Amino acid sequence: MKKKLIAILLLASMLISGVACVGVGETTTAPSDGTSAPAPDNTTEAAPDNTTEATPDSTTAEPPKDETTSAPESGVLDKDKTYHFLFIGNSYTHYNDMPEQIFAKILKAAGYTATVIRITKGGWYLIDSAKADDEVGKQVEGALKARNYDYVILQEQSTCPALYPGKFYTGVRNLAAKVVADGATPVLYGTWGRKAGHKVLTENGWTNESMTWMISAAYEAIGAELGIDVAYAGLAFYDVYTNNKNINLYDEDLTHPNATGSYLAAMTIFAKITGMDPTTVDYNANLTDEAAAILKEAARKAVFETPAIPEQYKLKSEGVEFVEQSYDVDASGMKNLTSFPKSELISVLKGGTYPNGKSFSGILGTKNAIASKEYSATGLSDAQKADIADIGYGVSVIGIEKMDSSAKGYTTAVENLVNGHWGNSFMACFEFDENKYNIKGEVDANAPYTGLITLNFGSKHKFDAMGFASGSLEGFPGVAAVYVSDDGVNWTVVPTACWNQVTGTDLVNCGTSPKDPWNGNTAKVTCLFDMGGVSGQYIRIGVIVGRNDEESKYNTINTREILVYGEKLN
Repeated sequence: MKKKLIAILLLASMLISGVACVGVGETTTAPSDGTSAPAPDNTTEAAPDNTTEATPDSTTAEPPKDETTSAPESGVLDKDKTYHFLFIGNSYTHYNDMPEQIFAKILKAAGYTATVIRITKGGWYLIDSAKADDEVGKQVEGALKARNYDYVILQEQSTCPALYPGKFYTGVRNLAAKVVADGATPVLYGTWGRKAGHKVLTENGWTNESMTWMISAAYEAIGAELGIDVAYAGLAFYDVYTNNKNINLYDEDLTHPNATGSYLAAMTIFAKITGMDPTTVDYNANLTDEAAAILKEAARKAVFETPAIPEQYKLKSEGVEFVEQSYDVDASGMKNLTSFPKSELISVLKGGTYPNGKSFSGILGTKNAIASKEYSATGLSDAQKADIADIGYGVSVIGIEKMDSSAKGYTTAVENLVNGHWGNSFMACFEFDENKYNIKGEVDANAPYTGLITLNFGSKHKFDAMGFASGSLEGFPGVAAVYVSDDGVNWTVVPTACWNQVTGTDLVNCGTSPKDPWNGNTAKVTCLFDMGGVSGQYIRIGVIVGRNDEESKYNTINTREILVYGEKLN
């Protein structure tokens, strides 16, 4: 296997650097919430880059650094030596404590003496685990410095190889170079497609089969480029999933492995590294002999009779690079409020008779209407987009492409931004188009904004605070700049209300929202920014990154209400 690593040795020579040692033990831990279930791999898909946020796993003490034991050039791994294994990945690795509770027991049953350690965190990408200043990356560097590993198993975030192969390739290159520089052999742990019914499949037009092939093709490509072996657990999954439907490999979330799935993944990795036929290993975990035999055979075929990637899915990784995106917003002056201002909520009108027939209404702008009535779940026409973008309305949007028909109240998605219904399920859920816009609303390929949301208060107001009420902090924009204007033409930025929760500072939940005027319900979270008492008739939110919980949804919004506090000026 070592003869295959010449390609990454060149990379390794450029990446060696000294870092402070971080102790990593036989496992990295229990999940951050203190429960027995591991943190899920929630990040999925999309344009720029994001990582999910989680509390780092605690670690136990690391055994002392000692000599590395090398695998034979061919055949079965020597059983007369002690081996050290390190797993780096996320929840696909740490679900069911796979490395230390399943993989290690398979090794023992097969006659091997080994230590098995993991560094994992839900949703993490290899590209981040390779960074010296990343919280997981620090653990990785500390672990590699603390001892010499024989094998380091690398597992990527579950949708990244299919959606962003360049990001995956770059992550593998960077991390594998560090592993090789430490004298260890990297092995790729190829994962599987989501189970039928998972939203990732429907959102991307995939099937379990097509997703499995896309992931496997990306692993094959980077493995071939760098000379790294791939343990195709995903292909073993697909074999069992299609040919033995009575055996369930998936957790209830249709993506993570259940204990059976983790056993299959561990058996595949074991066979790839040791060269042993897994059907000869006398370890069934808690499975029946029949089920274990089926899984062992699937692992054997995935390793020793690896199916050829269909031609339509084949990829080449050479020359495919990933460049980190920077976000054109200065959020250094952000003031994220931790309590509600004493001034009035002015984004909802009360005490009169309004066009909606209620005693309250979202702001009405200068057109005496909350928002355009236009909508489409498939694609807005230019005329519809122009009407929705009209800043004469109380709330308008520039750059909207379509509404999400799966969201309740989608036909009034724009109006829902200020309709006073934040304590229930009417959602402002829509997708932006592919254009970029400057703050004036003009299409400009070099401009930063994915879309622009404008509030028209009808006359000049003083603004004390602005933010969002919703079910979580992730559905509203991840990166945005906020402006005010007296005339809707000339815009002044409000530095204290610009934010970046993707690569910058995490946002703070201000607390449970006020009761909404519809039915007295409250939103779970409210996030408010200090507007510092600036004045104007308009507020404009320049959205750079939209919904930030899933990368593929960076061009979307999924929130309930924009809240603005202040007062009308005479």
